[in-house]
This record gives sequence, C-alpha cells and structure tokens, in this order.
Amino acid sequence: MAEFSTERRILLAFTLSFLVLALWNYLGPKYEPPEPAPPEEPLVVELAPPPQVGPEEVAPLAAPGVLEAGEERLITVETEVATIELTNRGARVRRWTLKQFKQYDDEEGGPLDLVQGVTTELGLPFSLEVANPEEQETLNQALFVVETSWAELQAPVEVVFRWSDGELAASKRFRFGAGYLLEVETEVTRAGQPLEHRVAWLGGFGDAAADTAQFPAQVLLRTPEKVRRHPAAMATETDGVIFKSYPPFPYEGPAAYAGIEDRYFAAVFFPEAGSLTGTAATVQWTPPATPDNESPQPQPVGSVALGSPPGGTNRFQVFVGPKALEEVGPIGEQLGVPELGNELVNFGFFWFVAKPIFLGMKWMYTGIPNYGWVIVGLTILINLLLFPLKWKSLQSAFMMQKVAPQMRAIQARYKQYKFNDPRKQEMQKEIMALYKQHGVNPLGGCLPLLLQLPFFYGFYTVLSTAIELRQAPWFGWIQDLSQKDPYYVLPLLMGGMMYVSTKMTPISTPDPAQQRMMQLFPLFLTFLFLQVSSGLVLYWTTSNVVGIAQQWFINKRMRERQEAEKLAAREERRMKKKRHKQLPEAPDA
Repeated sequence: MAEFSTERRILLAFTLSFLVLALWNYLGPKYEPPEPAPPEEPLVVELAPPPQVGPEEVAPLAAPGVLEAGEERLITVETEVATIELTNRGARVRRWTLKQFKQYDDEEGGPLDLVQGVTTELGLPFSLEVANPEEQETLNQALFVVETSWAELQAPVEVVFRWSDGELAASKRFRFGAGYLLEVETEVTRAGQPLEHRVAWLGGFGDAAADTAQFPAQVLLRTPEKVRRHPAAMATETDGVIFKSYPPFPYEGPAAYAGIEDRYFAAVFFPEAGSLTGTAATVQWTPPATPDNESPQPQPVGSVALGSPPGGTNRFQVFVGPKALEEVGPIGEQLGVPELGNELVNFGFFWFVAKPIFLGMKWMYTGIPNYGWVIVGLTILINLLLFPLKWKSLQSAFMMQKVAPQMRAIQARYKQYKFNDPRKQEMQKEIMALYKQHGVNPLGGCLPLLLQLPFFYGFYTVLSTAIELRQAPWFGWIQDLSQKDPYYVLPLLMGGMMYVSTKMTPISTPDPAQQRMMQLFPLFLTFLFLQVSSGLVLYWTTSNVVGIAQQWFINKRMRERQEAEKLAAREERRMKKKRHKQLPEAPDA
C-alpha cells in the first residue's frame, strides 16, 4: 500500500479531529475495522484486430538490407515551448526541457528537464520493448540513420530514424509541432514480417529535484469506465534491484490515453487505434555519487511501455508538458477527449469546491498578480460569506454556556451509574429536553470549523495540483507557495493565532476532557503544519486572523446582548416589586 504524503496525513488528521470534537458524546457505536477489499483483478478485454493499413495509405517505414550509422549523433529540436534533444542511438530522447519552467535544484534557474537523468542503466524515453530481450537490447543500442543533415531543427519539423541489420529492422518518425503535442510512429519487422512492440518512457519522469516522496511519478490509464492512477504496489527483487509493478498492468483493451505523470507534469500517449497494451514498473535505483552527494540514497524511477495491438506499427499523439487547464483542455477537445483537462488536473473528491477556488484564484490573479495575496484575499472573502453561519452557530455556543450549570446538575444526578446502565438513557433524554427548551444545538460550536473543512480541502487540492502555484512567490522569505516555509514562521504564527481564536471562542461542551482537547488542538495543528506547503498555511493563518476579528465582533455583540438581558431582568424584577407594593393590603379577618 502506498504511503500517504505529509499533507494527506494532515488532511486526514484535520478531518478526524473535527469529527471527534463534534461527536465526542453523541455517537457511541464501537468501531469495527472494515474487511480488507480484495485486490483488483487486472482488466483484460478481448478485442478484434484493428483494420490493417495498406501500403497505399501509409508508406512503410522499415528499410530493407543493412542500414546503420557510423557514429552517434545528437539532434536538437526547438519548439515554442520546449527543447528536445534526440540521439540516433536507439532513436530516443535524451532531454526534454520546458522553457517556461525552472529546475528546483538549479541556482541559475535553468529550464526543467522532464527526463530525470541520462543513464544507460535505466534507458531513455521512446525506447522500444519487444518479447526477445536480445533483440530489444539491439534495437535500443543500434545507431539509426537520421534523414536530416542538420543538428538543430526548428518546429514544425519531422525527424525520421531508420535502422536494419538485414534481418531485424526498425524505424521511428517524430513530427514536432509548435506546442506540447507531437506525433510518433514506430515500426519493427523481423524478416519482413511485422513484430509487435511497445514504445516505453524509461529513465524516470518529471522534476527530479521536487519532493518525489510525497508526490511520486505514477501511471495513469483512461479506460471507458474511468481514469485509473496507480502508484507502486507490489515489489519483487532481482539481482539486488527492486521492481515494483502497477496494477492493472499488463493491460489490453480500449483506452483513450495512458502515460506517466508527476505532481505537475505528464507524458500522455493517445493511441490512434483507440486501444492499447501496456506495462509499467518502478525500479529502485541508486544514482552515482557526486561531490555534493557522497552517499546517494536509492530512489524510485517509474516507467511505462505502450503499444497499439496487434501488428508491428504503433501510432500515437503524445502530450509532454504541464498539467495546466489552459493547455490540456484545448488538446483534449482537439483529440476527441473533452474530459482530459478535468482528468489530468485532478481536483479530487471535493472538485466542486476546489475547482471554483482555482478559477477564482485565476480570475483574481489578473488584477492582483501575486498568488500569495490572492490567497489572502480569497480567504477573507470566503470567511465573510460564511460569517452568517458562524454567527448563528456561536449564538448556540453561548446558549450552551448558559445552560451548562443545569446540564452539570443533570449529569451529577446520574454519575453513579455506569456507562452501559439503561438509566443513562434517561440522562440523555433530560439533556436533550434542556437543549430543546433553550433552543440549543449541541453541535453548533463545532459548525464553523466543520464548515471550513471543504474549503480547507479545496485549498489543499489546488495548492497540490495547480501548476500555477509551483514556484509562485509571495514576499520576503516565501518564494514558493507550493513548498513548506523554510523558517517555519507561518506555521508558528498560525498556531499562535489559532490559540488566540480558541481562547476567544466560547466552548460549547461541559466535558473537561473535550475542553482540554480543544485547548491542545492549536499545538497539534502547528506541529503538523510545519511540513505543509506555505500557501496552505497562509490560507489557514489568514482564516484565523479574520476569525479573531469576527469573534471579537461577535463577543462584543453578545456582551451587549447579555447586558441588555440583565437590565431587562432587573427592570422586570423592579416592576414586579413595584406592582407588589401597589397591591391593596388584605383586610383583617
């Protein structure tokens, strides 16, 4: 089972803590762990072979006879958004750098390379996989002939590679456009007969300097039913190397797309045939030692291999770039996958909260070009919209404080009975009758916190998903809202503000244990928020500051109300006393 990231643990702890606070004394069924779900069976769909493409439609690529280059050549293709370096050794990609995005570990702010490292051990993107390991090694190490004499090319452009040893032959055709899409066509034959093969993205994917422990690269697959995302699950060891497989691969069946992704970027293959076969794996690999890292730690490196069954030709449209709605949305429409934007930019279970938050942030950014201040402004707006509900719930909390002495008196009468004594039910009935008499909602004090859960999750999802927040600065020491505060200033400030807010808020429960838990809750959250993205901490800190201002206003109004009630009560007692004095005295008997 994949481990939860730190932020997912915090989200889970946050949710469970609120539920415990809200339901402490009101629901008492004993927890029974659910039966473990059976492992999902790999989906295997039998398909009829796709129609064969005749030579009159597409000219065959594979070349007869012996065809091999004398030396390795590098070819660079420049598009508007990327620089791609190809090698004729295996006709593969060595580097794929995105011009608009920077490396995390590059002090000079160099462009991000989505190929995690040029290593012969792990292979390279667009390698070939065939059933025979020796033939596979031959194909990926062969020196292909390149049908261009230029070392640097400008998109739109087509680059064709061919190779043959007289028996085994292969060819690859890459068509680069101006944006993030390209067309890939591969063909492999043996003795003139088509040889089934797959195109693999090897060597890892994504930003190698980012926090891959929390957001590791994973495989995604779009079946007719849904999108499946699969982190490493099962592990086997061979010659000291750990391989982890991703269910449900191996896969065969209809698919709109499949590929590999990390937190912010994706390499997605769209099969022309509308179906594919696929395998995926993760290799635990230890990079070579460097002066800066004398003892490197093993790291997972994911891969995916895809083919269009059956036959010896694969044709794909391939997207390699950022998971940004304005990029993948139009591409999905173009390729007949209109849901692509919402599926790649995955806003999770509370998408109906997270996506409006994201769109609101994008809209506000046009007027306030700083996502830190956008988060502050949007948080203030959300808290103002929730204020009427908070006002009502805190009125209930004040009423709970008012009836607390009567409730303690009821509990005192039943304290000699054990928890499972049937007479305890009578105590609950009396307490509920007391609540009803005074119009008290026992969960009212927790309602403001519970109402913020969807927005907390929405901000968490947006900050974890939206590439717009990657390396987005706020001010001063906060230069990346998607990363933790390097000096922990915001988490400590958040904890202090939350403690002040807790002290100002009336505690609606008379239970001392629950009161202590409420007092310790800010300390608990401060500890958890130390490793959370600074954008999420900024949201919660701002929410606490606004909450303090709202609470001060509410407390002031409630004190005024209480003073008015006391004055009214004194006036009523005075009037009763006055009326009593004015009553005629009873005649003597």
